Amino acid sequence: MTGVDSLTRDLEAAGDLPAALRPIFERVAREWFIPDQAWVKESGVYQPIDRGTDATRWLAVVNSDRVVVTQFDDGRAQWPRAGKIPTCSASMPSVVAAMLDALDVGVGHRVLEIGTGTGYNAALLAELVRASGWVTTVEVDDHLMVGARRRLTDSGYSHVRTVLGDGANGNPAGGPYDRVMATAAVHLGRVPYAWVEQTRPGGVILAPVRADLASGPLVRFIVGDDGTATGRALPIGVGFMELRSQRTPPMGSDFRWDADGDGVDQQVTDTCPSDLLDDSSARWALAVALPSCRYDVEDATDERPFEVWSLHDPVSDSWASITPAEAQDGTYLVRQAGPRRLWDAATAAYRWWKDNGSPTPLSWQWKITSEGQTVILES
Repeated sequence: MTGVDSLTRDLEAAGDLPAALRPIFERVAREWFIPDQAWVKESGVYQPIDRGTDATRWLAVVNSDRVVVTQFDDGRAQWPRAGKIPTCSASMPSVVAAMLDALDVGVGHRVLEIGTGTGYNAALLAELVRASGWVTTVEVDDHLMVGARRRLTDSGYSHVRTVLGDGANGNPAGGPYDRVMATAAVHLGRVPYAWVEQTRPGGVILAPVRADLASGPLVRFIVGDDGTATGRALPIGVGFMELRSQRTPPMGSDFRWDADGDGVDQQVTDTCPSDLLDDSSARWALAVALPSCRYDVEDATDERPFEVWSLHDPVSDSWASITPAEAQDGTYLVRQAGPRRLWDAATAAYRWWKDNGSPTPLSWQWKITSEGQTVILES
């Protein structure tokens, strides 16, 4: 049994491969598009894999439903050392299949892919549109683009048009498109309008939408005759890297959780911060209310035997920290500073979410116009 056969069989057995997509997964081998040296996460740690020294292990990983990281830190981290932040990966094949199914690509379609990565997804798209269609894929990283272009050519997909550039700009030369597919996450309220402009009326845009407080969901937009796009979230779990032009730097540490003095307000609350931040649906409601806010949870240490929850908004330079109160009675001490009281805003959003029936992201509706973007809870 070949690697393609085993991967296809496993996906099908798990119910993760729609019947209509089976033929293209059988024709496109994932191993054609994975570099010989990459990384896979095992027991929470990224481990190097190398086709040259252990081909059996490399093939087993590549032909499984696992994420394979192919780049860290925009290429600054050199294999075998894993870097700080994965910046390119081959997504789980089950997620690839689910997204292609949601995109509903047909024969003859013109498709724009944002984020070429390894080139695997572009090859699958090329199989779907066939000779009468057209696939354009845009990649911002020149090193990744060179590698993907070579793999596409070597695998018989040289007709896929590969473009080096910022995917946020799309690629008007290949449009208008029937389908646009982003394999990089875009920020809430910042889905590039260029994608809408370059998609024909009735066309589909599929994009993972994230905020600083929450990743996901995957949103399927339909472009209207009036130049707008309306979207709904899909029940497909995704976690993609950010579009590079929209990246936010890591949460700053220019404030101390135990800061005191002028400008720092203190209060005691019986609301547990994990109620707000551990539930993904609740956190999405907070993300909509506080779009530029980020959060962090610091584990207990020997010197500080308790967790610290932190909120930080770099736009308003506001912050809040939440720690167990000294009384150890189930209450928490909140410290807040800056123009915006982040904890107060977060708890207000949480109460609103609870009062509206604790909706999941599937209940929200997105709209993109030339004037701006909105996300609202449907009544």
